[in-house]
Parts: sequence; C-alpha cells; structure tokens
Amino acid sequence: MIFWGIPTMKSLMRIALILPPLALLGISGCSSQSVTLVHPQTGATVDCSGSGFGLGAAWVESHITECTRRNENRGYVPIDKLTPEQRADLEKQGLLH
Repeated sequence: MIFWGIPTMKSLMRIALILPPLALLGISGCSSQSVTLVHPQTGATVDCSGSGFGLGAAWVESHITECTRRNENRGYVPIDKLTPEQRADLEKQGLLH
C-alpha cells in the first residue's frame, strides 16, 4: 500500500504485475473487414475478408489490400467502385441486386 505518498515494495509489485497486461490491452485491437469484388463482364464475385485480434489486426488490413489488388489485376472491381453503366448491365443480367 501507499502510505503518506511513499510506495511500499508490495504496492510496487502489484503495479509491476498489473502494467504488462494493461499495456497488452492497449496495443491489442480487433479488426474484421470484407470487400466484395465483381467481374463486370461475367458477374463472378470474389470476397476478400479477414479478421484478427491484437497484432493480427494489422495483418487483416494487409491481407485485404493484397487480395483486392490481386483480383483487380484479374479484372474484378469492388462493388462500390462499379461505374453506373457496369452496375446497370449487371443488374439487367440479374447478377447484381
């Protein structure tokens, strides 16, 4: 305990035991992301998704970016980036709602 502002060895030990878990909670986080891409000519879709906790949350961002880039190179487009013409064409074919 702290007595008159001077920490005792017991209180210092408690602090030493509490700080590392609190620090881990501070750097930990949770992330869950998903991007759906569609091929404008065929209507085929690809989902790039991932979830992570703690340091894995940073991996999720990298994974989603890489998956999206790889599929964009194959002609896929994120659904929210379709042109109005592409969207209308896919809706007319019944491939997009």
